[in-house]
Amino acid sequence: MKDTRLRRTAAAVAGASVAVCRVCERLRYELAPAAATFGLTAMSWWHHATGIGWPDHTVYGLVTAATGALCAKGLEHKNTKAAAIGLGGTVMSVDAWLGAALGPSVPSAIATGVTMIGAYGLYVPWLVKSRHDRMNLQIKAAKNGSLPNSMGVNVGTPGVTGDTQEETALRRALVALGIPAQDVARIVFTETGWNCVVTLPPGKNTSAAVVISKQKQLAANLDLPGTLRLRVGERENQLLVQMQVRDPLAETIEWPGPSMTSCTEWLPLGLSPDGTPFGYHPLYNHVLVAGATDNGKSGVLNVILGNLAACQDAEVLLVDMKPGAVELGPWESCSLALADSVDRAKALFAMVRQEIKERGELMSKWRRETGVPVRKWDPAKHGRPAWFIVIDELAELIRRAPDLAKELESLKQLARFAAIMFVEATQSPSAKVFGDSTDARQQYQVRIGLGVTEPTATNLIFGVGAHGEGWRLDLLNLPGKLMIASRDSAHKAPLERRAYYPTDEDIAATIAEFGGVSADGTLLEPTAPAGSPGDGGPGGGSPAPTPEPALGRPRLRAVPTFPDGSRIPDNRLALWEALQKAGPDGLTLQDAVAQGIAGHRTSVQGPVSQWVTKGWVDDTGTRGRAKVYVLTAPEHTLTTTAPPLEKENALAR
Repeated sequence: MKDTRLRRTAAAVAGASVAVCRVCERLRYELAPAAATFGLTAMSWWHHATGIGWPDHTVYGLVTAATGALCAKGLEHKNTKAAAIGLGGTVMSVDAWLGAALGPSVPSAIATGVTMIGAYGLYVPWLVKSRHDRMNLQIKAAKNGSLPNSMGVNVGTPGVTGDTQEETALRRALVALGIPAQDVARIVFTETGWNCVVTLPPGKNTSAAVVISKQKQLAANLDLPGTLRLRVGERENQLLVQMQVRDPLAETIEWPGPSMTSCTEWLPLGLSPDGTPFGYHPLYNHVLVAGATDNGKSGVLNVILGNLAACQDAEVLLVDMKPGAVELGPWESCSLALADSVDRAKALFAMVRQEIKERGELMSKWRRETGVPVRKWDPAKHGRPAWFIVIDELAELIRRAPDLAKELESLKQLARFAAIMFVEATQSPSAKVFGDSTDARQQYQVRIGLGVTEPTATNLIFGVGAHGEGWRLDLLNLPGKLMIASRDSAHKAPLERRAYYPTDEDIAATIAEFGGVSADGTLLEPTAPAGSPGDGGPGGGSPAPTPEPALGRPRLRAVPTFPDGSRIPDNRLALWEALQKAGPDGLTLQDAVAQGIAGHRTSVQGPVSQWVTKGWVDDTGTRGRAKVYVLTAPEHTLTTTAPPLEKENALAR
């Protein structure tokens, strides 16, 4: 116990000593007069302790008289320098004489104080003038664009010395760059490197953006180990400098699996450098995922899809232009529809437009009935789930159907209020992908940028000037590394992050848990109405939906319908028939899973909850601790005619 206390005490004393030494080292110029005065007094006290005789008093007296005479002659001949030297020498000799004669005493302490005041009275003006002159010289050099070769780099070196080796190197690197630092905040050392805030001087080319554009040259001037990261600070003349000695995101981050049950929750995408998760809120936010090939774009999409598939109040619709839908095809059983061709994509977008129209009409109806404005579709209150249209290879879709660019722009402008969101991924976020319009790019509330090969791609993803503000996607060196920008305050700064990596086994397990019956492909095979051959939509020569309604009706065939006359999708039919067969005894979610109707109870909960809201199913009974669902609606019938337009919404169920 005693040894432990001694070690703690020794460690505390050592820490305090180090802190004091750091303060003294930082303020060495300001403490110089005080150190000299106290040193002189200490030596005089030591002289008193060793004994002082008349010869010593004589020497002190002669020195005092000589310096006093020099001061008098300087005043007589108006020589300021001689008078100042004489006065300073007289004060110092009197201080030393009193200390040697009296030792530690009040008179000696008073003399020391007077000496120190006089020293600072002469030293402070000189120090201020010296620093101002040096700063003016550096600012003039910066305004000229570069330091003259004849002056050399060391013109700014006197006094360009920081508290640490890193700060000194940074100051001198900026001087060599021609933009000397006006101030450097104390460097903060972390487990992965160090960082600080640099205040830049006024001038023609001294902004933080200019320094960022010269990042490679600054890194060469620093000549320190690590990877340099720069971004604009809170003010335009502030530069945030980060030197990453160890990459905390070097290792692949395993995906923990879906963590959402509702689209109103936060969707985690990966980890930040400090180990904290990052993500975004999917509801009412369009998302753009862009980056060069083999940089993790598919992994980000799979993380988003895996979480959305687990949501009870959300449905996904997929568009994949790769042959065979190799990217999004595995998620077909978790979706309402999968479009793998241009015609099917057009039919899907027509369905989306029709759904927006229907939801808007319902909201208008509720507003008229209640007198309360209804501005956004709420999946929890309004029954129909949120829709997420996930598009892979957006650039390929627009290349094969250029007319869809304007249609997508229009849908993104209208869809958010109806809880219909777009998640679009592309390798080429050029203007042509967005119909030669920058307005389309502005529709994305969340932008996720992965590694790119050219710096210009950064501005295409995050907007004009983003590259100069530190959004350096060209410096992301590993797959899955990304930067995210959104309205969230945590996404305002260009911080390097890394997304989770879902393996094929993770994806298969998620699909097995939350997937159901495959989407009904016939809904994306529109045909022209009878009597209107060749009256196609925007698709051209192939059969396409008519302009009004936006979606051509499915082929007429005997189909099961809900009590309101709308068609029952194939992936909901098995559950509906199971409720019918159960009769008054009802069905629990566990029974549905046991019968193989769905892979997990959450894939049953969503549609059953919607039917309860519509009054078709009663959920007031229980069996043990489980809730029993009893079908109370009239038995559905098979119809050979298409349902009325205002009730045709198969995908919403």
